[in-house]
Amino acid sequence: MSAPIDWLVLTAANRRQAKAYASQVAARAERGALARTKGILVVPDACERRIGSGAATVLALVQVARQIVARGKKARDLAQLFGGERIVMLHSGGDSRRLPMYAAEGKLFASVPVRAAGARCGTVFDLLLRDLLALAPREGGELLVGAGDAVLGIARDPVRLDGEGVVGVAQRAGLERAMRHGVFVRASKGEAVAAFLQKPTEKELRASKAVARDGTALVDTGLLSFDPASVAALLAGAGVRLARTGEITLAKGGLADLASRAELPPVDLYREILMALPAGARRDAYLARGAGDRRLAKPLGALFDAMRGVGFRVKTAEIGEFLHIGSTRELLESLVGARAHARAFGLACASVPLAPRVVAGKGELVALDSMVPEARVSQGAAFVDRVIADRIELGGENVVVGVEVPGALSLPRGVSLFGLPVHGQVGVFVACGLDDDFKTRLDEGGTLLGLPFAEFARRAGIAADECISGDGTLWDARLWCAVGSEDPFSRVRWMWEGSRAPEEWRRAPRISLRELVEHADLEEIAERRDAVALGALWPNAVDALVGAVDAADARVVHERLAAGSSDERALAVNAAADRLASIADPVARAHVLASLSVASRGLDEQVAADLRAGAFGAVGEAVLSRFELPRAPERAAILHDQAVWTSAPVRVDLAGGWSDTPPICNEVGGSVVNVAVTLRGQLPIQVVAKLEDEPVIRITSTDAGQTREIRTMADLAERGDPSRWSSLAESALVLTGLAPGDPKASLAKWLEKVGGGVSLTMFSAVPKGSGLGTSSILGAATIRCLDRVVGRERSAHELVTATSALEQMLSTRGGWQDQVGGVVGGFKIARTAAGAQQFPSVAAIAVPEALCARLRERSLLYFTGERRMAKNILENVVWNWLVHEPAAVRAVERLRTNAERMRAALAAGDLDGFSGELAEYAKRKRQIDPGSCPKAFDDLARSWERELAGWCFAGAGGGGFMLLLARDERAARSLRARIERDPPHPRARAFDLEVDPVGLRCAVL
Repeated sequence: MSAPIDWLVLTAANRRQAKAYASQVAARAERGALARTKGILVVPDACERRIGSGAATVLALVQVARQIVARGKKARDLAQLFGGERIVMLHSGGDSRRLPMYAAEGKLFASVPVRAAGARCGTVFDLLLRDLLALAPREGGELLVGAGDAVLGIARDPVRLDGEGVVGVAQRAGLERAMRHGVFVRASKGEAVAAFLQKPTEKELRASKAVARDGTALVDTGLLSFDPASVAALLAGAGVRLARTGEITLAKGGLADLASRAELPPVDLYREILMALPAGARRDAYLARGAGDRRLAKPLGALFDAMRGVGFRVKTAEIGEFLHIGSTRELLESLVGARAHARAFGLACASVPLAPRVVAGKGELVALDSMVPEARVSQGAAFVDRVIADRIELGGENVVVGVEVPGALSLPRGVSLFGLPVHGQVGVFVACGLDDDFKTRLDEGGTLLGLPFAEFARRAGIAADECISGDGTLWDARLWCAVGSEDPFSRVRWMWEGSRAPEEWRRAPRISLRELVEHADLEEIAERRDAVALGALWPNAVDALVGAVDAADARVVHERLAAGSSDERALAVNAAADRLASIADPVARAHVLASLSVASRGLDEQVAADLRAGAFGAVGEAVLSRFELPRAPERAAILHDQAVWTSAPVRVDLAGGWSDTPPICNEVGGSVVNVAVTLRGQLPIQVVAKLEDEPVIRITSTDAGQTREIRTMADLAERGDPSRWSSLAESALVLTGLAPGDPKASLAKWLEKVGGGVSLTMFSAVPKGSGLGTSSILGAATIRCLDRVVGRERSAHELVTATSALEQMLSTRGGWQDQVGGVVGGFKIARTAAGAQQFPSVAAIAVPEALCARLRERSLLYFTGERRMAKNILENVVWNWLVHEPAAVRAVERLRTNAERMRAALAAGDLDGFSGELAEYAKRKRQIDPGSCPKAFDDLARSWERELAGWCFAGAGGGGFMLLLARDERAARSLRARIERDPPHPRARAFDLEVDPVGLRCAVL
């Protein structure tokens, strides 16, 4: 999974486009598709004027800086302010005049045949973002800048952007392409950039030694990475200052100030800024090479001076041909036909499969989010998106978007058609040719439906000045009318039929595409897309759930199931019965069962309950299917007068918990920080095993004061019930092979082969429901103890995996972090990648002694006296994940980030950072399950407000321990005295935070 983003920034040409982009991004955020993104900004160019990608970069960074300050971050300078922040910025301005059917949504959100959210198609944005996030983040923070109209396919060769300064990414390409783009000239040794050329001639390329022996050059891909120091230098050169008060100010007359008032010609990132970076660049030559406008001399001179110390390097990526969708023709040729098939791997670079193509007639059709039972393409290629019609007949070379009509739609070759809803539910259809660009002046060669506009006007019997207005382009031509009442195409069909303009068109009010785009109903566009997509996938709801690529994907189907009529839901549930058996992946089956359970509510509550139980059973299967129980007994490796003694600490979870819980960890991986602790100097978990002469199993719980004798397999029949005190021991005996798993086996014969019966004594000095991972750690200690009886040695990660299997045998829904906390000593971070098999990678955190001392002085472990069973809370968490509850999905993503930040704070000795991440952890746990933090916890924290600097409830919540961090040592003593003097609960008590550096111990006595 990709690393999280602190800030996702999109730049737009104007406020209207910014609104469209914000609407698109907000929809994705609501579905949970941007869960790993903490802050989102859409920044329009200043004063509704194009200011260029360089000025847009600077002003967008100013907005990010102000947001960082507003969130309370303290810094002495801009480099420190941007330190640790990962910013992804996409420059996506432009009116989309060459791709007019996506002008309202923005060409960045043009549809492409990939799955990104449910059965809905993806967009250039979805592909681009997933592609860029395949790159590993730079250590210490970065600004990653990309062009919003090209998907590089860099996920296939994810170069490492490391080191200091600015790093550009190049692709080797021939001279013909090099002369149309920027070109890096690499120094004789290493990756340093000696010069950067913009659209050079062949002579300039050769004179600069930019041409390699194979005749290629390093062509700029538009992808750049800035470290925090280079971001600070860029902003300083632009006149951006960080005041002592924390305010971000713009120096009068600096580039940022002038750009914010649109008092400069466009400043390009790849021209004015990159050309200032090479170490060999000369100031006079740089300024002379600029746009030639006197207004640029002073601000560009300041920029050049500030960037002198910034390193500039280039990395080369093997990325093949870009996916570039800048025009109607490019869209058709890139997504349909021979070029699309050749580039299929490029489209699939984000690990999302291509949507199926439908070949009809002699032509080829790509249909996205459409409901068209019958389609025919005479020849060539056609592309339809968000189309509803009973039948379509296309001549070929057609692009049809947003058209919903009863009956049939027929278009001749080369004609494209798109519909736009405007406010008030009025729809307008616009027709154009494949090469009509809406940006060339109509009196200077602009075309409509492939004809010079003057010729089109003569044929239609209209005067050009009836239509031409504004800037004289097709963008401003007043040609389009609201849909007629009877024939939806009556006011536009005449254009491609070559007939004269009808009276209906002449009488109707007409507007331009610019006005249409400005008044387009963006919410209606999104709602129509969702409605079409859901209608298309509804008959195959189970297949759509199984094929989901992420939470946002499946959420669409889940919501449709839940919101369907009674008859629809009953039909879907009944239809699913035949499909469930063929779903081999238990995690996928769990999601399907959960969604069907929700759909069954109100229809048949018993069916809903059975489906819910089946969903949890499938989760258990996902863990247990990877774990094989012993098939035969093993001979004991100890003597009858010996005892195996296992002891372990408990754990306090500090960040990331719940990301370790199946199936969450199986789907996205987990990251958890916790610490092993003793209580008043003692190891609270103790397990002792001995051999018995007679073939019997005796289980004793010292703390429960109970003993149970097991003589037959019937005595083990209820071992999966976690409410029985002996179930954990019974299941551990089966898991380790000291008792058979087959209920038909003979326990006496099995134990005879072991070499005797087994006496197992367990002791936990911590009450159940403590939140300190007691049950899981007791399970790990029991497995380790019984393993040693037969001489088996499991590695730490094998022991953790076996304990996870034990949790599922007991249906307690637990993850792997509790046992990691007790098995491995000290502070550590445990991580897993997504996958069926979860093997946590555990790394010790070297916490500076100074911080350890401060934590000992200021921390208390407070037992509230209240107990809870984690199973119920964990079931809620797992259920929220299975049904793709958006808040839960977002919280899980942020928990993983929380763990990484907690690790960094501990390693850096940052007590304030530790306190902040502890608070963040508590917040996210509440977000996943609001019931996890009882009101009593909040009441206690409020009553101790004067003493507390931070706190968090331990484990899954609902009761048990709280970790309290006092403001100072004196406050800690005061807090302890208050608890001892007037305990809030009869069983309440406080403990010091005592770190155990060793973890689980095992010895044979």
